[in-house]
Amino acid sequence: MYTKYAFCMTVILLVSIMVFRDIYDQGYGHAYPLSLPAFTLNSSLWEKIRPDDADTPREKEYKDTTFSSNVASAEKTTAVSDNTQWDFVTTATTGAEEPWERNAERRMTQRRKSVRARCDQIGKYPYSVRVTSQRSLYYSAKYDLLVCVTAKSGASTWKTHLLRMKGVDDPIIRNPHALKYSSMIHALSQLGYFNVQRKLKSPFVTRVMTARHPLSRLVSAYRDKFRDGQAPPGYRWGALIRQYCGDCKDNNGSLPFPQFLRLVLAEKADKGLINLNRHWRPYSSICSPCDIQYNYILKQETFDDDLRYVTEHLDLQEVELGTRNNNKSNRTHLPTYLAYYDDVPSEVLGRIFKLYETDFRIFDYEIPQSLLDRVKK
Repeated sequence: MYTKYAFCMTVILLVSIMVFRDIYDQGYGHAYPLSLPAFTLNSSLWEKIRPDDADTPREKEYKDTTFSSNVASAEKTTAVSDNTQWDFVTTATTGAEEPWERNAERRMTQRRKSVRARCDQIGKYPYSVRVTSQRSLYYSAKYDLLVCVTAKSGASTWKTHLLRMKGVDDPIIRNPHALKYSSMIHALSQLGYFNVQRKLKSPFVTRVMTARHPLSRLVSAYRDKFRDGQAPPGYRWGALIRQYCGDCKDNNGSLPFPQFLRLVLAEKADKGLINLNRHWRPYSSICSPCDIQYNYILKQETFDDDLRYVTEHLDLQEVELGTRNNNKSNRTHLPTYLAYYDDVPSEVLGRIFKLYETDFRIFDYEIPQSLLDRVKK
């Protein structure tokens, strides 16, 4: 009797240890804080984040970058041990495909390869799959679709589409972020933590995220939450100013853009990178792309074509192409946002570049030459 009892207790203990180890590896393996000794603002960084020829950032063509050789090298070193499913999505093309579809398919293939190689190159940085699972993943059971939703990168649009997939038939979803809506599509609420982890590793689940140029995203957050510096912000954002930048406001109570960047840096120093406000937290930490294998990586700069491609490939019947939620008249366009950085001190610019370095590097975004020159002086 005693022997059977001891044997059962031993089995339970061993199983518990294995489960705990699995949770630890998935959720805490890269939890903040981590040291970033390699991330210094020196000449090697500027070689890795190459400026564009023009002053407007654009997505780099994978085949045209010096990084293409690094990608090949990284893929060669991981060819034997790589058992991931990064390339679930077929890349075969046919003569019947339209040019936009071939371009979108090429972009998706290049992005998956580039993200994988960049992650191999960068190594550890502050992120947590556990935190991503708890905060940022949304789910459609109808399509077995997991979406990492990133604020200021199509978040309202994605949530609205997911609510339609859920069957919400309200003619106008004014605020898809409202708790009554968000809880309907939040992955953790629907699935529970262990099932979310299984979905993250399953070859039968589609995983999607959206990236955006970090500097453009910052301007978008400033315009939206701090009223473009034209008027005092609402109470929530005014409280953030009082907490982190009490003497930053103009006489009329508004917040100039350079002071907004100081606020971002002060909040990061206080809370750490993973706990930054979600509207400007680096999405390399929001979505954990070096651990979560995304089948589709959309970019805000090519969002309409990217979404059309994903919609047609997955037959997402509820997605209304061309519909943009939170599409306010002051939306940030890449050719126009640079003026916001004209009065930002070079010291602040350098710290902002460093804060968003993993976003720049993992997703192949460039620092405009005009800004880069100011920091290098």
